[in-house]
Amino acid sequence: MRNGWKIGLSCAVLLLGGAVGYILWHDAQTPIDAERILTNSKLKGRTFKGEVVEIRADNNSLHAYLMEEHSVPLVAISFGFDKAGTAYESKDGVALLTESVLLDGAGRFSRKELREMMKEKGIKLSVSAGNDRLTFSLSFVKKFEKDALEILKAVLYDAHFDKEDIELARRQLAMLKQQQKESPQYQLNRLIDRSFYGQHPYAKEGIPDDTVLAKISVQDMRDYLKQFMAKDTLNIGIAGDMDKAESEAFLTQAFAGLNEKSKAKDLPEFKPDWNAKKAVEVSDVSAQSLVTLKSFGVPRLDADFYPLFVADYVLGGAGLSSRLSLAVRENEGLTYGIYSYLYSDDSGDYWQIYFSTTPDNTERIFELLNREYENFYKKGITEQELEVAKSSLLSSFNLRFSSVAVIAEMLEQMQVQNLGIDFLKNRQEQVQSVTLEQVNEAIRRRLPETLKEGNGARVFEIVGGAGKGE
Repeated sequence: MRNGWKIGLSCAVLLLGGAVGYILWHDAQTPIDAERILTNSKLKGRTFKGEVVEIRADNNSLHAYLMEEHSVPLVAISFGFDKAGTAYESKDGVALLTESVLLDGAGRFSRKELREMMKEKGIKLSVSAGNDRLTFSLSFVKKFEKDALEILKAVLYDAHFDKEDIELARRQLAMLKQQQKESPQYQLNRLIDRSFYGQHPYAKEGIPDDTVLAKISVQDMRDYLKQFMAKDTLNIGIAGDMDKAESEAFLTQAFAGLNEKSKAKDLPEFKPDWNAKKAVEVSDVSAQSLVTLKSFGVPRLDADFYPLFVADYVLGGAGLSSRLSLAVRENEGLTYGIYSYLYSDDSGDYWQIYFSTTPDNTERIFELLNREYENFYKKGITEQELEVAKSSLLSSFNLRFSSVAVIAEMLEQMQVQNLGIDFLKNRQEQVQSVTLEQVNEAIRRRLPETLKEGNGARVFEIVGGAGKGE
């Protein structure tokens, strides 16, 4: 593996705002006219040289991807621990409750002092416990690097977990849980959890009941951090005003105190039932019906990923210009939006289509959806659609470099997904090299023959209740 490479990128890196979302998996879910935006902006003709290098520290036990950018005195560090999310926890709710109070006082700082210092010196630190990973995002002005490092170390190794903060977090989570119940999207997600994942850890409710959270002790939270925050599951991305030597020193000071090995256990094997019938539930909070169609996807490193990535863009990933949107929204006005995307998590690789509509229009959308998909599966896409898709995917990619924080997260995700240090260069080449034959052959080999339930696709529907949500 080469130590680094250089690539010309749009200078949008440091000047645009945005978030990563599905950047590496589905970086074109929302259609963007990248060429028009750049043509009409101050960024036209400007370039950004980004060299990605791998750095190591603490006797090679710590590693990270680094992209230096010294034009502004900002540094962003994105890092996370694999197999440390809610699906892996040994006690329900411990990851979520830990996330909720981890920044409420640490080291020599009370909660108030910690927040005041971060605000005063422009230091931003956040933490999030997802299904699979425990992730952190840190950014700071270069002159306050020592302060940022002190805060980070205090949070990682000496969080207070004061009783009053824990009680406050429990009350807030209980309120949030109640608010979620008023969301039809939440109802759809829970229907998928129960009907698709069954007894798998992914089926656990996002926010446990208050009785469950009340059983979590301070020692449970400390044990969780000690067991799951380890060097062997840590991935780090660094971007901004920090050179290689400075980055190595930061890694050593911040993370050398972690355990060498995580105590996480693998998740139980998950084998979806792709032939089950539609799962339906009536909503008591919405007049709209929400539908997710779920099918098997493709691993991120599979040779068919990029051909199917392009194929998905044409069918439903291009937003308003996709085949599905034109057939369902533009031609018949049956929905505000219908879209598709590929994604992956530790339980498997999936492909999803989502739309919302009024209950009386659901069956008509299914008719149109099945008709469009049958044509898509049998005939594939056209040469013109291929070129338009590739042009959009290539142009929009540079706009994803919206800040050093986004770049740092991308560098971290490149490691999580094993994309390699040269991904940002090779990604464009991979998209550009996709042929029409590859796309249409991959569609017929890797996607279900039909999207009708019981034939390789699962349908989950929340049916809007009459007069609700109006």
